[in-house]
Amino acid sequence: MPIIDFSSTVRLSGPVSSSAIAVSPDGAVVAAVNPDSDTITLVNALTPEVIDEVGVGDDPRTLSFTPDSRSLIVANRGSANLTMLDIADPRRRVQTPVGPMPYGVLTDGHRAFVAEFVSGNMAIIDLSDNSLVERLPVGPFPAGLALFRGDENDGDQGDKLLITHLFTGEVTVVDLETLSVQAQVSTGAGTNLSQFLIVGPNGANAYLPQTRSNATNTKMTFDTTVFPVVNVLNLTDFSLMPKQRITIDTADQPASIPFSAAVFPDGDRLYVIHAGSDDLSVIDLKTNQGLAHIDVGANPRGIAITPDGSILFVNNTLDGTMSVIDANTLVVTKTLRITTIPMDPEVLQGKRLFNSAAAPVLTNDNWISCASCHFDGGMDGQTWQGFPDGPRNTPALFGVGETLPIHWSGDLDELQDVELTIRGIQFGTGLVSGETRDSLGPPHAGLSPDLDALAAYMDSIEVPISPYGENRETVKSGERQFNKLGCQSCHAPPFFTDQQLHDVETGDPSKEKNSHGRSTNFDTPSLRALWLTAPYFHDGSAATLDDVLRSGTAHNISADITVEEMENLLTYLRALPLDQ
Repeated sequence: MPIIDFSSTVRLSGPVSSSAIAVSPDGAVVAAVNPDSDTITLVNALTPEVIDEVGVGDDPRTLSFTPDSRSLIVANRGSANLTMLDIADPRRRVQTPVGPMPYGVLTDGHRAFVAEFVSGNMAIIDLSDNSLVERLPVGPFPAGLALFRGDENDGDQGDKLLITHLFTGEVTVVDLETLSVQAQVSTGAGTNLSQFLIVGPNGANAYLPQTRSNATNTKMTFDTTVFPVVNVLNLTDFSLMPKQRITIDTADQPASIPFSAAVFPDGDRLYVIHAGSDDLSVIDLKTNQGLAHIDVGANPRGIAITPDGSILFVNNTLDGTMSVIDANTLVVTKTLRITTIPMDPEVLQGKRLFNSAAAPVLTNDNWISCASCHFDGGMDGQTWQGFPDGPRNTPALFGVGETLPIHWSGDLDELQDVELTIRGIQFGTGLVSGETRDSLGPPHAGLSPDLDALAAYMDSIEVPISPYGENRETVKSGERQFNKLGCQSCHAPPFFTDQQLHDVETGDPSKEKNSHGRSTNFDTPSLRALWLTAPYFHDGSAATLDDVLRSGTAHNISADITVEEMENLLTYLRALPLDQ
């Protein structure tokens, strides 16, 4: 038997959602993840005062209480495991491995449900012995989870699990009685950064804070690129309710990266936190109009409400605080220090700037941040048509400081040149006083402490280790093919880029307008983390790595090798960077 007791017969009393912060079902304890501290913090919900801060795994993202309020389960994204804790004695912990980059986690008291972000699976763990019950394919990049009872009026009394998909905005519905996918719901073109969803107390509707990316827009301005919305799903027939969609900028005021939400127990109010603009919208669900707007701390990524609806708690992940809000007066009554983030001060300041749309120096009207397109330093899966130099597939920033220049056009030769992006795309006034410099001219480094801090954070974004390198023999065979075909001439290890520009037959001269006269020459991308960064090429025209190697361009090598050699090569590419 595990040292954590999951034998309780208490059942869920209502819908629950994965979150970066949660209140125990009995209303006594608040728990919050601290991703950069690798800890969770327990708070007395009544006083409210910190009870304890407890180490878990690497990069905890979400947590879930058992229905009896006695135990807590945490999903650790970095260490690919779950931590199970006893609330009465949180130092009693059990670690259970799951698939790479777990994000959302929920429990019904007997099972844990885990969104495995990389594999596209939903894992089910039996808590009596921590064994894997099932690994159900649900689609790419699953993130948030919500659990609720089916419609008893229709005779469908089974539990249902809703799963968000980060880059597509889709929602997968899983029937937990049959462990099968019941439906997949589109929330519309361009829906993105779909992290969490919340089910209303009566189980009729689900609310999805999202960012809508207007990637097809050919005349980009800051307020036509991304839009803050909350989509609404009908849970009777699992359909999108377009007329109920809440557009945050018109219902309340402009905001950036709607991230998570909570519903008042009577179902009349929705509380939406915005991770980019560091604030909270209170929405009247009878009118879909704003009732209040509340400033909170840096990069809020979770919100929870007490069972009686009296207090709201917000997890501000980049200043290590929790905002305590009176749900009646809608006033912040207390700000608790729940962790001290163990990060170099300059890097931490840069991370705050990267994620922030809360200051005019970064963007106009709280609209857009670096993280709007490069969430967690990654990418958004979009190909933007309106960039001045042509269509551009958003690149991930993993290890970007080692592979300068930046951009497909290679037009930023230092990290501090993102000052030009802040001014030109985000419409901020900039972190540097006065005029900017040519991106390939004299450096911007040293002109602003905040700009240097932003660059320091970008330089700290690590390349994730691939989970696909386990079959060493296949990987080595693929590496031999890689070298035999001459791929290393442009993609030489250890960074797998020569940091030069080449014409690889993917560009359209009529669309490429690089201001530095480079036309259809593109910066050689690093091949590190290819497994996580589809689509490929500057215009996103290759959906998969297989498409790249059959593309009819300079990368088309499919006729030169056998099917087996191709599979080995693809395995090698997905395994990069190889674990040293």
